[in-house]
Amino acid sequence: MGRMIRGAAVLAGLALALTACGSDSGSSSSSGDASGATAASGSSLTIWADEQRAAPIGDLAKQWGDENGVNVTVTQINFDDMKDQYNQQAPNGQGPDVFIGANDWAGEFQKNGLIAPIDLGSNTDQFVQTSIDGFTVDGQTYGVPFAVENVIMFRNTALAPNAPASINEMATTGLALQAAGKTQYPIGMQVGDKGDAYHAFPFYSAAGGYFYGGPNAEGQYDPNDMGVGKEGSLTFATAWGQLGQQGAVKSTFTGDDLKNAWAAGQLAYWITGPWNAETVKTAEATVPYVAEAVPGWEGVSAKSIPIVGSQGFYLNQNSTNKTTAQAFLDATMNTEFMNSIYTADPRPPAWKDSASAAASDPIIKAVGEYGLNGFPNLPWPQMSIVYEEVGLAQKKILDGADPTATMTEAGANITARTA
Repeated sequence: MGRMIRGAAVLAGLALALTACGSDSGSSSSSGDASGATAASGSSLTIWADEQRAAPIGDLAKQWGDENGVNVTVTQINFDDMKDQYNQQAPNGQGPDVFIGANDWAGEFQKNGLIAPIDLGSNTDQFVQTSIDGFTVDGQTYGVPFAVENVIMFRNTALAPNAPASINEMATTGLALQAAGKTQYPIGMQVGDKGDAYHAFPFYSAAGGYFYGGPNAEGQYDPNDMGVGKEGSLTFATAWGQLGQQGAVKSTFTGDDLKNAWAAGQLAYWITGPWNAETVKTAEATVPYVAEAVPGWEGVSAKSIPIVGSQGFYLNQNSTNKTTAQAFLDATMNTEFMNSIYTADPRPPAWKDSASAAASDPIIKAVGEYGLNGFPNLPWPQMSIVYEEVGLAQKKILDGADPTATMTEAGANITARTA
């Protein structure tokens, strides 16, 4: 769910042009590691990757393509644009054979017949289970996970030496620092014109709010138990509205503004994720920090938890290259490649061996520990509606709308739109 840096870097030796799905031809030449899928010599593949991951994916694609006689094109697409571009092209038989994306796209893509199941084969046990769960729809796996992610709180220890006991204390400290001219924003929580239910979920869950009930003994969530508009969400709405009245959080706070404020040493608390770890590390000489869990609300027993999502590779259902694509995906399931993905874009790896090594980084360790009992970014089509409605409700509440009525309306809208 992080916002990726925009850019137009060119991969040497790989064409960066949008192409339609190719077709298999020629004779078989090699087998994959996991499923036994075989690449067809003389065939072609198109892969979409973002700026961060394009280089390691391109390196593997060139090596694997040369070894198997497959012409592999890696096209760089901004991550934020990936889903929309795929939705526009895939139904027409265009777009990539393989592309990277967030796990919560899986439900919508599967429902619309745009992605194919992927066989993880003997490598299934090498993945963190939550990452596989995130790509599982109706009992089938639709992704090769390479990362898991959730938000964490970075605290500027020069401005706020002590961990806050509550969100309320964060607001008090942040407002005092702002009044003294030491910070630009009391609490670093991005909102924007449409709200941001993902980043705000720790505050929401700390009030006892939930999106869908669960998990049960089997780890499943109940699509018939939608929590928006119920007691916990209303407790959150009231407390959230008070933050808005105080000016501790405003709907005008954006991710880029908070990033710049942190780098300048003008932010005490920043709720963000490992996608901004480089900014935090780069500024460490002048902005000392700790990465820690978001606290709860004063007087509320619930603990804050984040939403935990996954990222990975998808396979185009309309590709005429599925066998060759599966063979390429087999080639991604190894520690060397997964380490290269982590190096290019440091988020907790979904591959267990890579995750163990990455835990030596204090940020990655803190992110992983906070996410252990988090709410999974469910791969259900209705989740996009939940994010939209709750985000808009949060924005309206910060702007002065009645908290209870606004969150109740959001719940009603979700129920109507997902019926």
